[in-house]
Parts: sequence; C-alpha cells; structure tokens
Amino acid sequence: MSHDQRPDREPSWLATGFAPAVLLVVVVVVVSLAVVVRREARSSGSPSAPVSTATQSAVPPATDPDPQVGPPLQPAGPEPGCRGRPSQTVRVLQFNIHAGIDAAGEVGLSRIAEEIEAAEPDLVSLNEVDDGTRRSGGVDEASYLSRATGLQGVFGPTLLAYDGGRFGNAILSRYPVLESHITPLPEVSGYEPRALLTATVRVGHRTVSFSSLHLSAGGGGAADRVVEAETVARALRADRNPTVVAGDLNSEPSELPVRILRQHLLDAQEQAGSGPGDTVDEGDLSRRIDYVLYDDHFAAVADSTQVLPSAVSDHRSVVTDLALLPPHGCR
Repeated sequence: MSHDQRPDREPSWLATGFAPAVLLVVVVVVVSLAVVVRREARSSGSPSAPVSTATQSAVPPATDPDPQVGPPLQPAGPEPGCRGRPSQTVRVLQFNIHAGIDAAGEVGLSRIAEEIEAAEPDLVSLNEVDDGTRRSGGVDEASYLSRATGLQGVFGPTLLAYDGGRFGNAILSRYPVLESHITPLPEVSGYEPRALLTATVRVGHRTVSFSSLHLSAGGGGAADRVVEAETVARALRADRNPTVVAGDLNSEPSELPVRILRQHLLDAQEQAGSGPGDTVDEGDLSRRIDYVLYDDHFAAVADSTQVLPSAVSDHRSVVTDLALLPPHGCR
C-alpha cells in the first residue's frame, strides 16, 4: 500500500476542518468566561492584585483602607444656667522624650524631668520611653521620671525585647490612678507593634480616662496608622468617662489618622492655641504631629495651649489647660 493510501489518512477532513472548528469554539467559550469573571470582579470591588498573607492576617476584616470619615467634633456652647459654674481645670502635657537622649547621643533624663516640672502638669503623656535598654544606661525611665517629678507613673511597653530592655509609652499623674490597661493596636506592615496606654484617674469626684498614644512612624507605617486610629476610635466609643488622648500621631491635622480621631475628639491646638503649633523639624520642614485631644466633657481654656521647646528631645512638648465641665448635660 502506498503512503497516500494508508487508512489513517482517509479521515483527513477531521484534521483540516472539524478540529480547528472545535478549537475555535473552545477559545470563544474561555474568553467569554474570562469576560464574565472580570465583570463580576469589577462589580464586587475585588482587588486586581493579590493581598499578602501578612496583610490579610493583620488587618481586621471590618477595616476599610479608605474609610468614610465624618465631620470633626465641634465644641458645644454653654447651656443656659451653666455660665459661671465652677469646673475642675486639668493641665495636660504631651511629650515624646526621645528616650531622654539628646542630639549628641547623651542621656539627659534629668533635664527631661526639669522640663516636665516647669510645665506644672497634672497629667502627662510620654512617648519613646525606655526601660532597661543599653542605649539609656539600663534606667527604668518611667520610674525615674515619676520619682523626679513627684507624679504617679504608669509604663506601657510596646516592645518587650528592645536593646536589652523594653520600650513604649508612659503616663504621669498628679491624680490617683484607679486602674490602667494597654490596648494592643493592629499591625499591617509588621513594622513595629503599637498600643494605647490608658489610665483611669480620679479628678475631684469625677473619673477620667487619660490615654497616651504613639502611632506608627514613617512612610512604611502609613497603613498601620489608619487601622491603629480606627481601633482607638472604637475604644473611645466604648468609654463613657470624660476622655483625653494625648500622643505623637506621626500625622498632620489634614491626614486620615487625625481625621478619624477628630470625629470623636476636639484638638487643643485648634481650640486654644495660636500659630501652626509645629512640634518637629525635619530638615527644612516643620510639622505638627503631637496632639492633646479631648472629648466634649472638657473645654480648652482660652489661649492655654502652648508648644514648648526641649533641650533634649527632637520633639517639642504640648501643654494645655482643660476645664472639666459639670456633669448632667451642662456642657
């Protein structure tokens, strides 16, 4: 049998006609399915890029990366019959102390204590506080500053194994501290754990919640700052006490983390300060990233908010007087 007469050549129309047709139909079906899937993905808002495992495990499911932020809290005017009624005034100091280490790398904790005392505060929020680290000579800085100023101290570590010791936030109080606790804040980038340190203090016959906060730093911490601020906002909504939150937010007033918190809190610089209130200088750029925020159980005393220089820290401190308004709706 010749080559052209082999039986396997007889159904040649399958190779030349039917098979390409079948292939064409398959391609059309696959493309159609891809278009449908893409349309469904667009309509449901699914991201086009995969989300990393770390991001999925770190971000709370309810968190929106660009939340719809409501308007900032506005101060309430005095109600009839409330004018002239006495109220307790609380002086609050916010201070990122840079571990008490100055620009020359020397530990100047005694000068930090002097700067705190000079402001005569009742409540102090401290950020970048060391406990037993090598760089600051193994000192428990919160305890040192408590003894040096005569104020009761509470330390809230966020890093438990840092340079041979611990690192975090602290609170100093002239008022009795009834209770204190730490609220861990979520991580997105794995950059550095952060937490909200809260002390419940007795101011006269009232119970006040005072918190120290330090949000994540730098461009790498931008996503963290948003979810951290959202977590703090949820904690604030659950707290029924008059509330003050002071801290280094690593964000300017127009940025999203501050706007999230301002839905629930007033800004002492806006209400009782003057000028831009910048607290750090970075090259030729000055920024306001340190805040005293408070809810509408308080009113900032006019012109009382000041930004104070420091001979040690790379941050300036912020001090303000807050009048604790009478209870029972008189605010």
